[in-house]
Amino acid sequence: MSDSTKTLCPYCGVGCGLEVSPPAQAGRATNRDSQGNPIWQVRGDRAHPSSQGMVCVKGATVAESLDKSRLKYPMMRDSLNEPFRQVSWDYALDQIVNRLQTVRFTQGPEAICMYGSGQLQTEDYYIAQKLLKGYLGTNNFDTNSRLCMSSAVSGYTQSFGSDGPPCCYDDIEETDCAFLIGTNTAECHPIIFNRLRKYHKKNRKVKMIVVDPRRTATAEVADLHLAIKPGTDIDLLNGIAHLLMRWGKLDTMFIEDCTKDFSLYAEVIRHYPPEIVARTCGIPIDELEKAAQYWAESKRVLSMWSMGVNQSSEGTAKVRTIINLHLMTGNIGKPGAGPFSLTGQPNAMGGRETGGLANLLPGYRLLKNPQHRAEVEQFWGLQPGQISPHPGRDIWDMILGLERGEVGLFWIAATNPAVSLPDLERTKAALLKSPFTVYQDAYYPTETSAYAHLLLPAAQWSEKTGTMTNSERRVTLCPSFRHRPGEARADWEIFAEVGRRLGFAKHFDFHDSAAVYAEFVQLTRGRVCDMTGISHQRLQEEGPLQWPSPESRESEVGNGESEVGSGEQPTTNNQQPTTNNQ
Repeated sequence: MSDSTKTLCPYCGVGCGLEVSPPAQAGRATNRDSQGNPIWQVRGDRAHPSSQGMVCVKGATVAESLDKSRLKYPMMRDSLNEPFRQVSWDYALDQIVNRLQTVRFTQGPEAICMYGSGQLQTEDYYIAQKLLKGYLGTNNFDTNSRLCMSSAVSGYTQSFGSDGPPCCYDDIEETDCAFLIGTNTAECHPIIFNRLRKYHKKNRKVKMIVVDPRRTATAEVADLHLAIKPGTDIDLLNGIAHLLMRWGKLDTMFIEDCTKDFSLYAEVIRHYPPEIVARTCGIPIDELEKAAQYWAESKRVLSMWSMGVNQSSEGTAKVRTIINLHLMTGNIGKPGAGPFSLTGQPNAMGGRETGGLANLLPGYRLLKNPQHRAEVEQFWGLQPGQISPHPGRDIWDMILGLERGEVGLFWIAATNPAVSLPDLERTKAALLKSPFTVYQDAYYPTETSAYAHLLLPAAQWSEKTGTMTNSERRVTLCPSFRHRPGEARADWEIFAEVGRRLGFAKHFDFHDSAAVYAEFVQLTRGRVCDMTGISHQRLQEEGPLQWPSPESRESEVGNGESEVGSGEQPTTNNQQPTTNNQ
């Protein structure tokens, strides 16, 4: 193989395009690491619309980790006190199937749990949803996105009636005011920050507000740094809203036409005068007033946030309060404006699209909505009522279930919970109680492998073909360009083979990942995240594409309104204004 391959960086939610070339090329010395191992050469893809050829140090060196500490063969042990022994795939899969059947018929499907990852590709996510929520009858699928993006999912859903960021990276070069809160973008999403910084430096009238208790690299270049006390984000946001309302800087027409219950919210923010807010947040009143002034004077405000907002005990409320500022000022639905969550992982968005949380179904559907369940049941060929109406266990409920002996099989894929979950000592103690843990990963040893009974070698990025969706809803094809080590298999292949061995062969008979994706996108038809116009072939020919991308304009018009209108009506929790679900 001598040609370069265009793909996506597998590190964070920015979704930078990469161009990867083989270690050996005609007329050049072989590219090797410090130990002499050949490594692939990586550079930014200048044709990728999200990153425009830029790449950070993580993306530039991603190929150096591909062959380090790889898990190459299935391994098993009967108890955690024994060493692992290598087993065949047939034996490993039979063990999983036998355990699944035993747990289903003795403890019930609710005793089966799977914990996945934003590192999975969309095709992996989809087959896992179909297997667990469809054919095993359990909604106990959650991912490490629960730790970072579930607050954004909930906030968008409660405010707009559906998940889905309404912004894109091009808005960065269109905004009058960038409002960054709970994000050190310069270090955590450097390519997004590079685009913003270049635009900001060229346009002196554009303002940048950074809300962060610390003076980060992002805060250092802001026009206004609000170093608030930790935990006072909502006070600050409601304080800005109070001043905007006092000054009459509201978009009354937008509020009247597109939102409801603003009067209830107005009563809330009435109690956040600047004197109280400044004291609560630990900032000068003039800084609070300047932030509100920037909002008031800007026609296009773009707010961006990340883990500082989402990973909070009040994460959803913080997201909704950010959105409220946009709704009351009409800063949404136009270039350069809107509430924009910056995703943490490369395919956390793909997980949301496929229903990859314990309360979701594919196509941005909600498990609690009976019509949504019926639509998926019909598509998957299930009996009416076969999908449980009860949300599954989120990851912490899985840990609690292990503590209480309620979980009979715990399947972990592409994540390392023995390092990443909160309250680690309690987490590890719960993992020790698991009667059977399947750990599916590309690497060994890891902290979590110490708690596993069965190890399954998964193909890494670069060794399997699939898609990922970045923060701005842009889908990129990630083709396989190197051989899989040992007996590693793609995650979706493992899930599908288990489905076939359980007796659901015709429902998991996919010859490649393109066929998996082709089935999945049909479940997005008419939904907010309509991707029926996207396929592996089209991505290969045209490059990355952004959704919504319906199959045809007729499909978008003919199917969209009835599908979206059938969703959950927006609620008014916490007395927040919401848009009409149009």
